[in-house]
Amino acid sequence: MTLRRVPVFAYDWVLISLVLLINLVGLVTLYSAAPSRGVWLQQLIAFPIALSVGLLIQLFSRRQVLSWAFPLYSVSVAMLVLVLLVGREINGAKAWFDLGPVSFQPLEIAKIGLILVLARVLAVRPLERPLDYVLPVLLAAPVLGLVFIQPDLGGTLVLIAGFLGILFVRGMPAQHIILGLVAAALLVPTVIWPNLSQYQRDRVEILFDLSKDPRGKGFQQIQSTIAIGSGGLMGKGFGAGTQTQLGFVPERQTDFIYSVLAEEWGFAGAASLILLYALLFFRLGRMIVECVRMEDRLVITGVLSMLAFQVVVNIAVTLGLAPVTGLTLPLVSKGGSSLIMVYLGLGLALLMHRDRYREV
Repeated sequence: MTLRRVPVFAYDWVLISLVLLINLVGLVTLYSAAPSRGVWLQQLIAFPIALSVGLLIQLFSRRQVLSWAFPLYSVSVAMLVLVLLVGREINGAKAWFDLGPVSFQPLEIAKIGLILVLARVLAVRPLERPLDYVLPVLLAAPVLGLVFIQPDLGGTLVLIAGFLGILFVRGMPAQHIILGLVAAALLVPTVIWPNLSQYQRDRVEILFDLSKDPRGKGFQQIQSTIAIGSGGLMGKGFGAGTQTQLGFVPERQTDFIYSVLAEEWGFAGAASLILLYALLFFRLGRMIVECVRMEDRLVITGVLSMLAFQVVVNIAVTLGLAPVTGLTLPLVSKGGSSLIMVYLGLGLALLMHRDRYREV
């Protein structure tokens, strides 16, 4: 395996700057949101590790990275099986490996594995007939199924978003999209809803009237919207958010960290973060268009689809517009393994774009 010299000027430095800026916003917000300095220090330590992972992947060629697709996919499926047997249960989901001082979700590795293997398979298989969907569905099904039964509905939806984004960019015909939407509309009430756990159903049902159970099922989103609304235009100031500092905002270092930012920095700060994400996604979209090879396009599409879906859903949850899913805010929320894998995914996107004209 040969390591390559990194062509510095071949990178999208605007995208890199956006990633670092969003991550900086996350570290500053987490400093105020974290219930203890130890939590913040863990994230601070994870940052250089994540950055190093994103940099190290640049030492390889796109061909080398794509050759890892099936081994990484196989390892991730094995880890998803193993976590169901010996994993640690957090918030009702058996989705974590506990390794003493650190823990991580195999889901994060599965995201990258699924993206790479779908890119390899679909790059040489156009989606023209229903039969063409069999192999990609067979590859996605084990990952989706194993994550769903943890149960981790939010993680399952992120994987589905990446899967559908890849199919769309590969050229999924309009009639197939329509058939898929019809099938989804039929499956939700007949298959998906009956198989959701009771607490997942409760999260959906309470969304229609949060005041029905303000101290129970609706508490998280009620407190979140109060915090966001109380921030006003310019916010209460760093570390001065009363809802946050008095402990009313739940899961403030993870699922609801956007509420903390909105309370302390106001509409101006909250809107600025959304703008930064929008610019990041625009740059990724432009990279897809600029890539020549289908494999490269599909890898970047998978990264973009999963990240964008997670950001939109997380912010929608804090605003009371979507049921609580347990999805964190990428680059902002606490989570070392998540941060590392986000940097790996973005590093892969930069790598594919860098080598877009090279026969490597």
